Amino acid sequence: MATIGDLERNAGIGSSNAERTAFWLRFHHLEGKACLDAGVAELKRMIAERNGTELRAAKHRRQQWPAPSDDQEAALQAYAARHGRRWKSILSDVWMGGGPPYDDGGILRGLRNTHGPTWLQSYRLPKAVFRSQSDGNAAVSHVGIGKSEE
Repeated sequence: MATIGDLERNAGIGSSNAERTAFWLRFHHLEGKACLDAGVAELKRMIAERNGTELRAAKHRRQQWPAPSDDQEAALQAYAARHGRRWKSILSDVWMGGGPPYDDGGILRGLRNTHGPTWLQSYRLPKAVFRSQSDGNAAVSHVGIGKSEE
């Protein structure tokens, strides 16, 4: 790992205090670590430019998790039915802080341990077919169990 001084030399910044100050003044509006990070990024860009190479942007791959089992899907659907349209934020709060409502049960706790809150954010319940019952309530037919968006 290179020091700031090494990066400055490799980028062509002179070693005098005036030259170094002139470079770092561009980032003085940023606070603490953000100032340092921006300066280092610029130094690395300048080094790459001097060497005739381009910095490659970091590629982020979406993590792949195994599909939830039928039992896990059913538990997620039941939880969603109990808590309505905010079910994911409620479950995420329970998973992250362990607060009320304490009704996520063993299957969902296991899903938290294997998949985690990040997975929950991107998870989509399978499409369900709604049909009206004679008492006016909607009945749900769980079509598409085991499917989730990636």
